[in-house]
Amino acid sequence: MWLSLISRRRLTLRLVATALLLALLVAAGALLAPGAAAQTGDDAAGTIVFQTVSGGPIYAVDVATLTGPGGGTLRYLTTGMDPALSPDGRQVAFTRWDGPGHGAFGSLWLINIDGSGERMIAGDVRQPKAPVWSPDGTSIAISVQDGGRLQPESKCGRGLPADPLLADADGDYFRVAVEVDSDGDVETKLCYTLLPHPFWGLRVVDVTTGAYQDLPGDLFSYAPAWDPANDWHLVYDGEMGLVNLDLNQGNTWALTDDPNDHAPLFSPDGSKIAVSYWQHDHWDIHVMNADGSGRTRLTQTPLRAIMEEQLKGGQGRAWNNVAPTWSPDGSQLVFLTDRTGRWEIWVMPVLATGGGNPQPLLPGEVQDQLGISYNSVDERVLTWR
Repeated sequence: MWLSLISRRRLTLRLVATALLLALLVAAGALLAPGAAAQTGDDAAGTIVFQTVSGGPIYAVDVATLTGPGGGTLRYLTTGMDPALSPDGRQVAFTRWDGPGHGAFGSLWLINIDGSGERMIAGDVRQPKAPVWSPDGTSIAISVQDGGRLQPESKCGRGLPADPLLADADGDYFRVAVEVDSDGDVETKLCYTLLPHPFWGLRVVDVTTGAYQDLPGDLFSYAPAWDPANDWHLVYDGEMGLVNLDLNQGNTWALTDDPNDHAPLFSPDGSKIAVSYWQHDHWDIHVMNADGSGRTRLTQTPLRAIMEEQLKGGQGRAWNNVAPTWSPDGSQLVFLTDRTGRWEIWVMPVLATGGGNPQPLLPGEVQDQLGISYNSVDERVLTWR
């Protein structure tokens, strides 16, 4: 009898929960109300260049062709990572690594937008990433690996380490070591293996000569963004948030105090900054004023979408929206999203009240063939000029 009563109670609870979810779905319907589709018209034309995977194929697509017959034709350019279009839209900067290991050497490259004239402008650089052009197109800033612990390191001590640890073959992070000295005294220590912990710095490279200058920054300085309105000003992803850098004076000061801000990118007029923001368990896109004020969250998974997936027996996860880049007129953002179950390129208008209704940039049959990936390491997947 008790088992029967418990079963009935569980069934009742499931029915009540389902009814509540359905009611919430109806109430949340407004969250998915269709809006105006993001357009890629003449006011936001130009060319979009993107990578499918770091170190893999890099493609270009002319925005004006996206609404024509066939939905746009991709042009294969080369292989590499973090493509960046020059201010005049004629060249693409990108990097390559000689190997995947920490501290591996790499190089900085250029290629013309038509796929011709590929050339290396700086070699023997440790893991160069995230190139960004100066406003006048004469220099490129990059992130570079700059010291730190490049290999796992085994240690023993009395206290617990603060750094991340590597588990052994049995999945254990610690082992106890007992030592007896010549006087018979016994000492117990914890032994462990520290994970690699490389440091990252910033460097500016002259496009013509390949001469470079290392810049001041944090121990972990990623994804520099060059202010198009002030050529003396960079913003980068630092240890505790976004950081300003005065190239003339060598001074740095905090722009934001949120370590969840990643991969900043200035709008074409320098008035706004878009970031990939880590929302506890997923990525979303935020936009703020260039001084760090006026933050707006542009993407958010509708509650209805989460509950619909749960009703189908799924986990009900939030979508990832990441790697935003601005249209040439600053009216739109193109970005990566996994809302369909795979990474795809989407586009949305940037409105005064927040992001508009996002839409796929490329036809489904084109997205099918790309196999885009994102590894959450401040990749600069997309560029638009």
